[in-house]
Amino acid sequence: MLAADVVVVGSGVAGCAAALAAARRGAEVVLLSKAPDPAETNTRHAQGGIVYTGPGDSPEALVRDILAAGGGDRGAAELLAREGPLLVGRLLVEELGVPFDRGEGGGLDLALEGAHSVPRILHCADATGEELQRALLRAVRAEPGVALLPGREALRLAVSGGRCAGVCVAAGGRAGVLAGRCVVLAAGGLAGLYARTTNPPGATGDGCALALEAGARVRDLHYVQFHPTAFAGPGGEAFLISEAARGAGGVLRGPGGEEFIRHPAGSLAPRDVISHEICEMMARTGSPCAYLDMTHLPERLLRERFPGAYGRCLRAGVEMSREPVPVSPAAHYSCGGVATDLRGRSSLPGLFAAGEVASTGLHGANRLASTSLLEGLLFGWRAGEAAAEEARRLPPARPPEAAADPPERAPGWAGEELGRILWEHAGPVRTVPSLREGLRRLRELREEVGPSSLDGPLLVAETLVRQALSEGRSRGCHRLSDLEEVRS
Repeated sequence: MLAADVVVVGSGVAGCAAALAAARRGAEVVLLSKAPDPAETNTRHAQGGIVYTGPGDSPEALVRDILAAGGGDRGAAELLAREGPLLVGRLLVEELGVPFDRGEGGGLDLALEGAHSVPRILHCADATGEELQRALLRAVRAEPGVALLPGREALRLAVSGGRCAGVCVAAGGRAGVLAGRCVVLAAGGLAGLYARTTNPPGATGDGCALALEAGARVRDLHYVQFHPTAFAGPGGEAFLISEAARGAGGVLRGPGGEEFIRHPAGSLAPRDVISHEICEMMARTGSPCAYLDMTHLPERLLRERFPGAYGRCLRAGVEMSREPVPVSPAAHYSCGGVATDLRGRSSLPGLFAAGEVASTGLHGANRLASTSLLEGLLFGWRAGEAAAEEARRLPPARPPEAAADPPERAPGWAGEELGRILWEHAGPVRTVPSLREGLRRLRELREEVGPSSLDGPLLVAETLVRQALSEGRSRGCHRLSDLEEVRS
């Protein structure tokens, strides 16, 4: 049995930030990674960039852009706008030396992305997340007081005396209990549950499932952001074409080459608007996709600015400098999650959450582009500090209970069916009857599979659909095409 002051679940930007902050406040920290490679996170796959600040920018301007995109919590937006860029400069630029792209004069190169009023996005070509992940893990490994344990799957939260007191984990087919005075969930989002997604396979809502099973409050799971420009080739692969591609001048076109986005900002409109209009165009024309046209941009710019996407498109048979890239929406980001305050505290004492698994209310019903890495960094840091401070006031961590055996693995077809149900019934455009049918099919799937490793994902999926039904209106990422009044 291991014990720590603070146990952090997840090794992406939020988890690493939480671990660093807690350790620097004097806590003994254990950082768990589900994957054997702790770098295999959603952070690693983030192409776009991280919000900073540029000439003519201000915290007030960023707040306006965040609220315009999603209508979220003003207090959370003001905190992010005020403190987030300062932390980026201090930790990422100065201390860790993340190799952000530089302009000709040597200054930081700031990009413009959709729904941002000014250029303020730092990037490392189109591999910002990968570079950020590398730098943060290097810092974690060098930080005294942090023990990094990869290949540990969190099975459930250990609850004792009405508070979270550790995590039941599995490794190598065996289960054990890791006691912790406080636990920080930073386990990522749920968009990987969908059949069509830009997320890696591990993004299956594990953290939300752990919180739900322990009785913590979650909110807004139905606000799933569908990225409008995921590759849509004939093989079905859905890798991301970064928001920055449209910021650099890429234009969305229909099957006849026409521009079809009606929003005044055109192809730089918010993600929910673009995704909705692409779906409308596809339904109207029968086209299987839209087309992101970058053929008017210099080939050198595309190769240098988007080397990852350029290479993947090329391997899929599309050379983006010479032909438009077929794209359509795919599940990308969960705006909701475990409900927390602005220091990461959940409704369950001892449990904190940060990053995509959490919901401070920042994003509201839709996330502004490139705010996810900043949110994970800032609120992960704040959650780590708060957890360390609380842990200092508590007695030493003790194992609250014996570990349960790992659940039986669900058959592969069951996870695939879950993905299809969510995509068909809780996708970019929804109807009330379809949501009800999706909930029925999810319940049938649960009965058919029985107790298994799919219990958590099914609980998250059912909660998502129920929350979508309870909304009863279109808002942000959640689009009800029939606008039927919902009565619970």
